[in-house]
Amino acid sequence: MSNSSYVVLILLVFSLVPQSWSISNAVVGTCRNGTHYSTIQAAIDAADAGSTVQVCPGTYPEVLTITKDLTLRVISFDNSDGVIITVPSTGVPMNGTNALWGSLAPQVLVQNATANLSNLTIDGGLSSCASGADTSVGVLYQQAGGSMSNSSFQDPASCINAIGVLLDHTTNLNFSSNYLWNCVVVCVEIDYGSDTTVKNNNITSLSGNGILTGIEAQHLVGPATISANFVGGGVRYGVRVNYSPTLTITGNNVMVDLQFGAGIYLVGATQAIVEGNRLFGPYGVWVEDAGMAGGNTVMTNTLIGGSCGLKLTATNQGDTTKPNTYYDELQTVCTN
Repeated sequence: MSNSSYVVLILLVFSLVPQSWSISNAVVGTCRNGTHYSTIQAAIDAADAGSTVQVCPGTYPEVLTITKDLTLRVISFDNSDGVIITVPSTGVPMNGTNALWGSLAPQVLVQNATANLSNLTIDGGLSSCASGADTSVGVLYQQAGGSMSNSSFQDPASCINAIGVLLDHTTNLNFSSNYLWNCVVVCVEIDYGSDTTVKNNNITSLSGNGILTGIEAQHLVGPATISANFVGGGVRYGVRVNYSPTLTITGNNVMVDLQFGAGIYLVGATQAIVEGNRLFGPYGVWVEDAGMAGGNTVMTNTLIGGSCGLKLTATNQGDTTKPNTYYDELQTVCTN
């Protein structure tokens, strides 16, 4: 057999063997050189762990699941950098649970991974709730970390509950400089995690359904930071903390325009630091130790224009609650 025949035979054998190619330059769309994919999920599935998936501007009707470490980055092309993730015609399936919120239908799910997402618009389109789901979620980070920044959230699906962003059992996660509007029930929810930061977000143009919370933290297992956020428009509680330790809440600007509500509401919180916030509403800060150890610090806040600047409920357990600055309050401090 000639040498050329051997070469042909070897190439034929290799062509019959399944190949696994490493993909480190996945591109969604065709606006940049790389390995091209027509959907974001296909690119995520093919990409190497730890690599970056680049997304061309456009509208993508998809439900995304991320279970590997990666970065999802939007490409600026032809004077546009808009990537909108909308609900596909098949809807958003029920794909998870949370101990507080029941069965979940997340439009974007990050699970058991470290993922960095930026410059996305998550549009729920006021779609119908998934069969069997209690709660719709725009983005769910679950037992995950990483970051999400410079993104927008709007019009969640119409489940019993709707949460813009749910950070569930997260560690070392940074949610910053995002815009959330038309939320229902809760805009940003932080449950069971530690070392999570929610910073510089704009939460506004809310649904005004009378039970809405801008940012809520429940049953954290370690420290977290909520700082420099703006919350306003139809909200009952700007920041609400339930049974969580060592939470730092600083530099937030909250406007509560309902007749009953609070800029910051602590229920069973311990060792919380509430400092340097500017709060407008019926109650500026409401502290309810609820039989817990307390030890919270509420100082150097500016409390404006309500019936009570600082409301203390139940037994006050060693909390430090002055000095604060009060403007146009009917009462500066009230207890019951």
